[in-house]
Amino acid sequence: MRSARDARASWELLEQAKSLADLRAAVGLGSAPATLVSGQRSACWKAFLLFENVDHAEWPSTLAESRSVYDSLRAHFLRAIENPDELESALDPLSENDESPWVGLRKDEALRAEIFQDVDRCMPDNTYFRQPDTQRMLLDILFIFCKLNPDVGYRQGMHEVLAPILWVVERDAVDPKAAGVDNRTQHKDLLLDMCDSRFIEHDTFTLFGLVMQNAKAYYEPSKTKQSSDAPMLVKCRHIFERLLPKADPELADHLKEIEVAPQMFLM
Repeated sequence: MRSARDARASWELLEQAKSLADLRAAVGLGSAPATLVSGQRSACWKAFLLFENVDHAEWPSTLAESRSVYDSLRAHFLRAIENPDELESALDPLSENDESPWVGLRKDEALRAEIFQDVDRCMPDNTYFRQPDTQRMLLDILFIFCKLNPDVGYRQGMHEVLAPILWVVERDAVDPKAAGVDNRTQHKDLLLDMCDSRFIEHDTFTLFGLVMQNAKAYYEPSKTKQSSDAPMLVKCRHIFERLLPKADPELADHLKEIEVAPQMFLM
């Protein structure tokens, strides 16, 4: 998290862009000072993925809608997890009837336990990802995504896509209280709205969902009879066995010599 003053220092990058093409060129390698790009990385992601324009007048309503959607999803999918006492007490908690809410709760708890195994292993040397609140956000976001995408469910490695998004959104966030904004009122400062620390989890979920619109296919089970491997593994092998030897034969030979599996550095 950072101060509003630090956030404003890099806000000019978004203010000067007249189109997404301008913004894309501005954040290109070496096109703008690293401090400007890194200071508004999450805002640029929102511009490219969520807003799909640089019309600042439209941003607040789109942002508010995405945050409201996450609030609704969270309330719906986490209600039984966070408030198990609200389940019908007249029903047998040990019932195996698929219609029983207790069966659904046990399945959800099993899914969360599976996800948390990866969350707990996420970037073990980074203290940020050891914090309970960070792990809770990772767990809840991945759980809700899985509930929305039962055709895919949870696949190992999804946490590695989510983690850097959360890291950047949190780093770019501004505490509205420290910036002099009352929690009971809606501020009209676009920068503070974009970087509001009260919505770190909301914005991370939205960005993750947008990224996964394209990445989801790599986690789906193979649909061909020729291979039972996931598309992600097939893609990794293609890069490792076909593309890398052409682009960097020395590196390709070295990785083969030390027997590094392609998915270990490509996923």
